[in-house]
Amino acid sequence: MSFKLTRKTSWFGSATGMEVYINDEEVEKIYRLDEKTYELPKEPSTLKVSQQGMKSNELKVYHNDNIKLTTSKKYTRIFTTFFILLMAVIFFVDDFLTSTAIIVFLSIAVFYYLSKIDAFVLELVMDKKEDG
Repeated sequence: MSFKLTRKTSWFGSATGMEVYINDEEVEKIYRLDEKTYELPKEPSTLKVSQQGMKSNELKVYHNDNIKLTTSKKYTRIFTTFFILLMAVIFFVDDFLTSTAIIVFLSIAVFYYLSKIDAFVLELVMDKKEDG
């Protein structure tokens, strides 16, 4: 009994792997654009992933399921906003101590919030059957 997991998380978090958990046990890491097959200890099993404190939803998986792992829209919006604010602070705040304080505050706030939401989405992909 096995299922397939495909990671399609664009460039967000692409430098490191994501820990894959089956029934709350870490199995291994999956990297950007990887497609791996995992054995199921029982059916159904619970699948989730995590990366540096950010997590996914939990999904029940069955034999022959095809699961896609993507970045959530909330995560993308928050990270993009953080990056824009970071660039604005770097370019427009002249005082070093003030800009450092703002950057530290933004970093703590963003990464705290990201640890509280489902930054990644696990979803079942339905194979398209061709009618003959």
